[in-house]
Amino acid sequence: MIPQSAITKASAPASPGGDGFPFSLDSFNGLELRDSVMGDEEGDVFELDKVRRAFAGEALLNNMHLQGGVNVGTSQPFYIPSDVIKGPHGNWTKKLPPYLDSNNQTVPPDQVGWLRKREKRDGTLEKRTTTVYLSLTQCTRPSTNKTNAAGLFPQLEVYVSTSNKLQLPGPGKDSSLQTVATASAGYLSMEIEADDNVYISVAAPNSTDYQGNYGFHIAASIDDYFFKTVELEEDQPPVLYFLDSDQNAALLVTNNLTQANEGSDNFNQWMNMTPPYMMWAQNTNNTDLDGLEMSVCALNGFAKVKSNAKDDVTMTSRGLGNKPKQQFYLLGLNSSSTYYGTLGTAQNASNNLGFTDGEIGGGGTVWSRMNFTTKIGVFPSRILLSEGRRVYTNIDLNPDNNCAVLYNLTFCSEVAYAVPSNPNKTVEELRQIYDNYTSTYYQNFNYSLQQIQCHADPESMFSLSVDCDKCAQAYKQWLCSVSIPRCADFSSNDSYKHVRNAAQAFINGSHLPEDSPYRQEAKSNYSRNAIIDTLIKPGPYREILPCTDICYTMVKDCPAALQFGCPTGALLNASYGYRNSEGIITCSYLGAAYYLSLGARLGIWGGFYMLAGMWALWWALW
Repeated sequence: MIPQSAITKASAPASPGGDGFPFSLDSFNGLELRDSVMGDEEGDVFELDKVRRAFAGEALLNNMHLQGGVNVGTSQPFYIPSDVIKGPHGNWTKKLPPYLDSNNQTVPPDQVGWLRKREKRDGTLEKRTTTVYLSLTQCTRPSTNKTNAAGLFPQLEVYVSTSNKLQLPGPGKDSSLQTVATASAGYLSMEIEADDNVYISVAAPNSTDYQGNYGFHIAASIDDYFFKTVELEEDQPPVLYFLDSDQNAALLVTNNLTQANEGSDNFNQWMNMTPPYMMWAQNTNNTDLDGLEMSVCALNGFAKVKSNAKDDVTMTSRGLGNKPKQQFYLLGLNSSSTYYGTLGTAQNASNNLGFTDGEIGGGGTVWSRMNFTTKIGVFPSRILLSEGRRVYTNIDLNPDNNCAVLYNLTFCSEVAYAVPSNPNKTVEELRQIYDNYTSTYYQNFNYSLQQIQCHADPESMFSLSVDCDKCAQAYKQWLCSVSIPRCADFSSNDSYKHVRNAAQAFINGSHLPEDSPYRQEAKSNYSRNAIIDTLIKPGPYREILPCTDICYTMVKDCPAALQFGCPTGALLNASYGYRNSEGIITCSYLGAAYYLSLGARLGIWGGFYMLAGMWALWWALW
């Protein structure tokens, strides 16, 4: 926009009435006559101007986004008309079933929404101004020739004025008449109290190191932010949990989405709905998203892996207290790679941008990212001598895909981790092998359990504290845990990962040397489950042992007549592992996830932290 003062000065004749005009041009602004218009700053207006003058920029309507773009060192104006600010509120669109809290009480969505707004505002029920929620998500960034500086660009700035005296805010303008905010990680949000027009400028700061354009989307709402982000604190539970990976895939789940009991209407509503969340994954070595980590449009545009139809994205109640949650089975990953995982709301898009205009929160929600790592999937091709023993290093390693993520089994339905595999076996073949084996053994156990007085009078029961149902549950967990080992990379040096099946050839046909220490011990020479070596033939791998308490629980919950017992001493340590207090899976148990809270790992479900995580997910979709 050309400054008004520049126009009048350039057009002014030498004397009033020159060139046939009855008045001097510097006293005529196209709207009214005045003595002079000199001395005004760009964007300042007189009283008649603010009534008749067209506003600069496009109008932002309630819960409708606009697309913009600015070059380095320039700005783009927008405004929110007063009739939008004073106009009707939008309607909350119900996206999710209601959730039940830990007291089994339904929390109405309108109360949740109101509580959120009251927390943001000053508590006054009657206000003369309206709270406007302005949000911006940056889609592209400027370029640079500097090395390793792609994500260090100056973030966009947003200048806001609620004064009719400054209708074109921006850098260098009267700071008493405007407010400025700077985006972070490609996202910006502002709350504005207004009773009339709001004037906005999106500015790209000057820079000598960066060139080109910033692309962005901007939206205003008198209801709630159109674009939302949730940045979790370190002491908050994650909303996305990593279960396990193999060389090219990973399995993750959300936190619990309700505390409803299985079989209830609320439980079934969650389980039967279309999965409401989506997920992006980006290799940490890829810098395309640096500086734009919290931007929904940048994630849509640049993330190399997005949950879609080729992936298995479903609702599940497996693990985490057996409550409804959403799972993501991501394919197309690189081996031995660390990825950032970002959770967002799935879009019921009315356009190809994935945003739903006219809907409160229609721009979606992005949560702060987590990370996970895929397996290496290798065997050693170089053997080194250390202190007289042969040791195997990760030098010159060759690929050997003998761990595969397995889940959705029919019998051992709580299994969801990488298991010993062979690339010549399909996932469905692996499911059948493991499921058939465990279900057969369970049937034999069930015949024995039927001989126990489970449903007799209290005087005749084997125990008053536990019953046969608890015994059956404990035995099934033990059976699935020990029969379907949790597979880890053979190249790992972690002490809690034990070598198995060392006598067998690797997938490519090569063997460990006959004098390898792993081939001299029975515990490492074979798998604990013989069918792994005979039917699957994964070659050497490492196993994360089942947790010791799984065996102890089975012995405690089952009648002595079954003569169950756990090993002791060195045999116990060779067969079972111990839980870790830091969130690392150092022993295998059904429902395990990395970095669960301590209470969750010990089976204390529905506590404050788990509930808080579930609320965070639920609120974002109302």
